[in-house]
Amino acid sequence: MQSICKTLQLSLSPQNVCKCFRSALKNEPNLTFKRSVTILGIETSCDDTGCAIVNNEGHILGESLHSQQDIHLEHGGIIPPVARDLHKAAIQDVVKKALDAANMKIADVDAIATTLKPGLPLSLIIGMQYGKHLSKISKKPFIPIHHMEAHALTIRMVEQVEFPFLVLLISGGHSLLAVAQSATHFQLIGQSRDDAPGEALDKAARRLKLRNILEFRSMSGGQAREAEITISVCAHGDAKLVSFGISPG
Repeated sequence: MQSICKTLQLSLSPQNVCKCFRSALKNEPNLTFKRSVTILGIETSCDDTGCAIVNNEGHILGESLHSQQDIHLEHGGIIPPVARDLHKAAIQDVVKKALDAANMKIADVDAIATTLKPGLPLSLIIGMQYGKHLSKISKKPFIPIHHMEAHALTIRMVEQVEFPFLVLLISGGHSLLAVAQSATHFQLIGQSRDDAPGEALDKAARRLKLRNILEFRSMSGGQAREAEITISVCAHGDAKLVSFGISPG
């Protein structure tokens, strides 16, 4: 594990990474461009291989996703070496499909962005290596991405949200509250001390052996728990059977 992390750090040493985008954003958080700028983004932080082509106006020009869910369900959870091999097999085709959907070639994009952290190191390194490869052959800048920062900033693609703003991030592997001061500066207020919600739901589903029930076999832990509760509510005819309400104060 240490050797993989060291490889990630060495591959992203200053001479290998374009810092122009981040430094520009830091100095000018409301940066505007004289022409449309298009970024190809690659995501391999866990068990999905994803790629999207996005411009500076927040428009998704093309996207593609390859899910590993069915294979991991067979193993009862994500096995990092399996996820790595599946990413390696899928990533070239996923990127091609995203470019095709955007009716673009790699030469048409302005930069390559790839998730660097957080995530499974074995999965991350596949995306990082392929992103660096595309950057090299296309002579385009390479931009490493912290994907929790990216989650926090996606609201600005659809709403006119000004800095600073409060953001609550709840996902399969993370649960945190932060203040986004700018595109490059985040203040962490607090985070879960043990499991994130998604991980807790997966563990609950395994303890309940929901995968043994045919209707839930192709679902993630969270989906299975939601379906199970919905079925219970319908069977008992009581919408208040399980209360998830939060009372103020």
